[in-house]
Amino acid sequence: MAIARGGYYGGAGNREAQALGVSMPVSAFDRVAVTQEAGSPRPVIPLPVVWGVTILGALAGWYYLGQLAAAPRMMMHLVDLGAYQVAGDRVGHGISVYDSPLRGHTRGVFEFVYTPFAALLFAPLAWIHGSVFTWVGGLTNFALLTGSVWATLAVLGYRRDRRLLILGPPIAALLLSCEPIRETVGFGQVNILLLLLVLADMALPDSSRYKGALTGVAAGIKLTPAFFVLYLLVTRRFRAAATAVGALIATMLVGLAVLPRDSLTFWSGAFADPTRVGVPENPQNESLRGMIARTLGAAGGLQILWLAAALAIAAICLLLARRLWATGRELPAVTLCGLTSTVISPYSWIHHWVWLAPLLIYLAHLAIRSRDALTLAGLLVVFAVTSGGVMDLFDLHYGSVFDLPGGGRLGVLDHNAYIWLTLALFAATALRVRGERGAPAKPADASQVEPPTATAPARSRVGTGSSTP
Repeated sequence: MAIARGGYYGGAGNREAQALGVSMPVSAFDRVAVTQEAGSPRPVIPLPVVWGVTILGALAGWYYLGQLAAAPRMMMHLVDLGAYQVAGDRVGHGISVYDSPLRGHTRGVFEFVYTPFAALLFAPLAWIHGSVFTWVGGLTNFALLTGSVWATLAVLGYRRDRRLLILGPPIAALLLSCEPIRETVGFGQVNILLLLLVLADMALPDSSRYKGALTGVAAGIKLTPAFFVLYLLVTRRFRAAATAVGALIATMLVGLAVLPRDSLTFWSGAFADPTRVGVPENPQNESLRGMIARTLGAAGGLQILWLAAALAIAAICLLLARRLWATGRELPAVTLCGLTSTVISPYSWIHHWVWLAPLLIYLAHLAIRSRDALTLAGLLVVFAVTSGGVMDLFDLHYGSVFDLPGGGRLGVLDHNAYIWLTLALFAATALRVRGERGAPAKPADASQVEPPTATAPARSRVGTGSSTP
């Protein structure tokens, strides 16, 4: 049986490959292109998995609703969504969103740090008030989370059928136990929207003329997703990268046309002004810069250290992501890029780490398919590090790993847990791809099936065809 990127094809697929002129081994990139062009059926989610996950999701959703009912002002305060509402109101009244903080008068606290295009998107919030505002904030983020689950499963290559649709809400309910997701929903943040835009974009076939557009829009709202343009470039999907840049420029032009003064303020330097966010050593800054500032200090020389380390981490990530993509593993490649963009960002709150959600889905996918004890252990470790609100079930009254008591060396570990987890994923991925060096390309979740042996036709080009056939 032969393997295509993100799915399987058997005898029929072999016949299609032969029709393309298959005869001898080729590079990993060309092999992927050939199998994509051949077109392979997507695997179906097993029915027992659908039932099991649905039951677990119902229990997780009920538990979350119980917590919400017990402490609604803590679980659904929507503080950041309220700040976005102020920004939207300023847009409607012709007041600058950058001249002063959205709330209060303290620099670095509640200042608007998104693009003028984002401010335009927040304008409708000015018309919503009271309990409707709370319902809209909570339900919208849950709907976006459900869409992100569907997009994640699509990138994994699963058939887009009724079973996939059914699994969306229960998996989203399970992910409400992931601390960054809980905080994003509680604060009413935009992070899940950005997650959905990028994942939905990556779920499009590489042959789609629109691939890259949603990533560009995400970068047009908040600059961090622009890192995925580099990912598209290193995986040689140049048209998609150009489309992403074009979409980003389009958002800039829209902002300039409607908010010319704010656009000039933002793009002339406000986007790079660190004082608009706060001091890097803030305990809530879960980025590499924050860890270095808290551990070693925030002097000028240490900022150069952070910049050098961030560039090195970004380069390593892109090399690993390129290899993962070339061997048919788009979701872990994209997830690694998402986590890396959060690590190297100058400022990352806990709720910025929403890319841990597709990581959990991917690890669960591997654990179910492989039934390997080591994979299951990895899933449990990641869940333990990223979980929120579940320690009470074990009579441990801590919200998340960040609330654990500790100091000194232990504090450096648990209060920078997501950074260490990402670096551990780097190491695990590097060991995996090194072990596969020289081996034929195949998806990580199909280790027992031999890949195709093929010669790409002369017209074949890397990056053509669908990344999720």
